[in-house]
Amino acid sequence: MKLRSANDIEKTAQMIVEMGASCVVIKGGHRSGPAADLFYDGKRFTVLKAPRIRTKNTHGTGCTLSAAIAAYLAQGETLDQAVKLAKNYITEALRQSFAVGHGHSPVHHFHRFWRLARTQRKRQVEI
Repeated sequence: MKLRSANDIEKTAQMIVEMGASCVVIKGGHRSGPAADLFYDGKRFTVLKAPRIRTKNTHGTGCTLSAAIAAYLAQGETLDQAVKLAKNYITEALRQSFAVGHGHSPVHHFHRFWRLARTQRKRQVEI
């Protein structure tokens, strides 16, 4: 299906839930404007907006988003909160990404740890 409008996206989410899914996240990364994903829990729609990160390092965004949702759920977050936290995580992973090889590189899955490591190295130099 071609999803050309917000209405098309909402209808598609409803169709997927009608097929048996309990909830749906439809990524909006390929649309213009802000990076707006749609979360539908079978009752209400939530649009998750973030600034669009201009990068070609977008390999794995969907897989990373779904894995982050699963990880937050495993940590005990509610479904709504897990989806919101995962959206923030993937946005920052895109923002912190860097080129590896040629073509589309992956998002930076470990951006939190690299930032922490830089801070620790900086403190060691200051001591």
